[in-house]
Amino acid sequence: MFNLFKKKKNTDNVTPQENISEPKQKTQPQAQPAPDPNIFLLEVLKDSLETNGYKVERHIDYQAIIVNSEIEIATAIIENPEYHPLLMHLMVFTIHPVYFPQGIEESIVGMGNTIEEKVQSVLNNYLTTTFEPIIDSLTNSHNPEIDLEINGIIWHPKLGNTALQGNWEGIDLPEHDTLFNLLKDKVSEKLTNNKMNWLKIYISKSNTRIEGECLLNNEFWEEGMQILAGYIQSIETQSEFIGLKQFIVFRKCDASK
Repeated sequence: MFNLFKKKKNTDNVTPQENISEPKQKTQPQAQPAPDPNIFLLEVLKDSLETNGYKVERHIDYQAIIVNSEIEIATAIIENPEYHPLLMHLMVFTIHPVYFPQGIEESIVGMGNTIEEKVQSVLNNYLTTTFEPIIDSLTNSHNPEIDLEINGIIWHPKLGNTALQGNWEGIDLPEHDTLFNLLKDKVSEKLTNNKMNWLKIYISKSNTRIEGECLLNNEFWEEGMQILAGYIQSIETQSEFIGLKQFIVFRKCDASK
């Protein structure tokens, strides 16, 4: 097919034998277009979930996948020329048509030298800290030791993994339920009557500067943020930076009305 697009030679006054004997020009291979990182990321996410036994379909209208015919996950890589070249910033919306129709919003980062490494890093961040408690919240399984009873209603907290950032050497690491125990009394006063409530926690300390967010049902929760700030301020460390994040879902027990 390449020969069809070559410029034809002028064969006037040239015998057929002479024309055949001319050396053929080599066709240079055309460069392949770079894959779209957003499409690549979604394919890696789909493959990863399928490998772990989930049924996954591509959304027919836009860039998203549907897991187990229930949860929709939409992703978008945020491009910013000021970002470090090793960093990937990803926005994720996890949507359930009944329990969280407006979506659970998550802004996460990953690091790597290549697009493959960045994608693996940022997706591992999402899957191990946010997706696990969300998918678990669709079942009525629970840990009785951390269940909450509020005005006669039982709530089943689903705790995601606590992800640590920075250098925690020489520091007593937080337990799986440390942040939950810090906030449970106050959050018990804030839970709505919806089937699901969720809490997104991030807190960090850089020298003496404290930053973070505490979102309850996607809304900033000032009192929770103050409790977290006091906790990380109390940690004695020689490190320039430490941080931690956790995602928690509160599911109303099926036996509660």
